[in-house]
Amino acid sequence: MRFFVPEGNIDREAGKAFITGSDVSHIRTVLRARTGDGVTLCDTAGNLYSCEISEIAKDRITCDVLSCEKCPSEPEIPVILLQGIPKGEKMEFIIQKCVELGVSVIIPVSTERTVVRFDTKQDREKKVARWQKIAGEAAKQSGRGAVPVIGDVTGFKDVFGTLGDGLKIIPYENERDRTLKDLLRSELPVDRIYVFIGPEGGFSLDEVERAVSEGFTPVTLGKRILRTETAGMATLASIRYEIGD
Repeated sequence: MRFFVPEGNIDREAGKAFITGSDVSHIRTVLRARTGDGVTLCDTAGNLYSCEISEIAKDRITCDVLSCEKCPSEPEIPVILLQGIPKGEKMEFIIQKCVELGVSVIIPVSTERTVVRFDTKQDREKKVARWQKIAGEAAKQSGRGAVPVIGDVTGFKDVFGTLGDGLKIIPYENERDRTLKDLLRSELPVDRIYVFIGPEGGFSLDEVERAVSEGFTPVTLGKRILRTETAGMATLASIRYEIGD
């Protein structure tokens, strides 16, 4: 059994860890766990705790921490995906699969060709909360040591001010010469990697030029044009291959 807990739920000095929230009911009523059962906990910092359940209460499960190690499934080089928001349920699919492929952060971006619009702040927050839940489920299923963060919906012009240093990549169908492989092999190792994927219809020329002015390098992903829900996964898989992760 593997569950994610906030870093504050781990008391290293006392050797205790606490499971709260909806996982408590799942452990008690679905898994029918008992004291003495083993459980693996992951905090938000990528640490893996081997524990034993010592107490089961209605709203909290207390565990004894037996050992702690860094989770081997967490990537050494974080990849931040800037994803142009697609229509329908495609964003949920993108989040699920990119979490499995080791993405660290996903920032939903509203671009010139983004069709999806949020009428109110509440609608936007509700959607982001839904996406974050999907990220958590995918992280648990794939054995991740941390749940990737789903950022708030950000406008195209505003997103650049939120980024730090790192290798910045923008796959673009009109780039013919510079391949993703060539760029990675010339730039690695780096501290972090940003990948900017457009929505259906891709980026406008103005958007690509703005991204380039902000330090992004256009690359081709091959001779075929990939859908928005495929491009991010293909890029992440290629990055992981080159890194050896």
